[in-house]
Formats: sequence, C-alpha cells, structure tokens
Amino acid sequence: MNIAIIPARKNSQRIINKNIKIFNGKPIIYWSIDAAFKSKLFKEVYVSTDSEKIAKVATKYGAKVLYPRPSKFSDNYSTIIDVIKFEIKNLENKKIIFNNICCIFPAAPLIEPIFLSKSYKLLKKIKFKGFVFAVNKLPKSNLRGFYFKKNKLNLIKSSFKNTRSQDLPKIYVDAGQFYWGAKKLWRKEKSVFIENSNILELPYSKSVDIDNLTDWKKAEFYAKKK
Repeated sequence: MNIAIIPARKNSQRIINKNIKIFNGKPIIYWSIDAAFKSKLFKEVYVSTDSEKIAKVATKYGAKVLYPRPSKFSDNYSTIIDVIKFEIKNLENKKIIFNNICCIFPAAPLIEPIFLSKSYKLLKKIKFKGFVFAVNKLPKSNLRGFYFKKNKLNLIKSSFKNTRSQDLPKIYVDAGQFYWGAKKLWRKEKSVFIENSNILELPYSKSVDIDNLTDWKKAEFYAKKK
C-alpha cells in the first residue's frame, strides 16, 4: 500500500512563498498533488506543512494535510529524511497503514504521473531494497572539474585527470522531483543516496530543480512549450 507525502514549509529562502506561488495559473504545489492523484498509485496524498496557508491550498486540491509540522522539522537544517521519519510516526499514531512512501517535492511543476509509475516499477524491480529517484544526466567533463581554494587549483576528482573522455562514467544529478522508498527503509537510512538505490533519468525539459527565479522562469518556459 502506497502513500505520497509532499513536504511544503512556509519559509523559502530565495523565492517568497514558493510552494504556493502561482505557476501556470495554479499554486505550484497543485501540480505535485495533481500528478500524485492522476498516477492512481496512492491510497492517500498528504501534504506535510507548518503553514496554515499551504494547508488550505492543499486541502482545496484534495490532499490530506499533516499540520502543523513542528518547527524543528521545518527549518533550514531539517532534511527530507527527518521530515518523512517524523510523519511516519505521526501517521502510525493515527493507525494509518502503509508500506511505501513517495516523497514528492512541492515545487516540481513539470512532474508527470508517468514518471511516478515508471519509478514505482523500478522500485519493485529492486525489491524495495533501495530508493528510486529522478535524475538528469550531466556532461562527463564535469568529472574533470576543478576549484580554487587559497589560490591553489584543486581537481574535484583527481583520479579521472588522465582518463579518456569516452572512458569516463556517466554522471547524474538529483532532478528534485521525488524519492520513492519502502517505509522500513525511510526509517533506517540517513540518505536516499545509498548503494542499492536506482534512478529514473528525465529529459531536461521535464525537470527543473527550482531554487531561484532563474530556475522558475526556465520551468515556465518548458511548461508553456508543453
């Protein structure tokens, strides 16, 4: 039995009220809620929040609300894992029965139900021994990147400095859309990036990790093209 949890706090650092800011005619969190319902994978779709405004918006679009979320799980230092572990206990105290959780990001307006379905199939394929999450592919040349510290050049990965381009491994970055995992795994692990986890690669036009206004505009561009 699956549930979706969308963690949406009120204090966004770079975009004010990001999680309910209007995107393509709807509060941005609507698109995550809508994709979860349309996937038909979940017994319930929950929004975990510390904001009464967000709670009202989530309820309007059919989600059940886990409110108020304690401040210690809503600040800049609380992790997704912290929030999900807290809500697992919260739901179990309410006698809610579930086996798997898909944590869906609240500001992921390009998410599609098919991504959730494909990733769930991958989760079953790995027999729920790891997490499954969406990624974008990065240029292999990033493995030869470098940075300066105290005016000294440092290679990010010195082991690849003499490797031919065609021999470099494929590399990916978290697309910031969702994390699928079994309840027992959410309880146990401190990160979704574990050895047994798997990935669903998404096109760049289908996923923009929105951290600032530039990202927001890029996502709007792709949404309009769609």
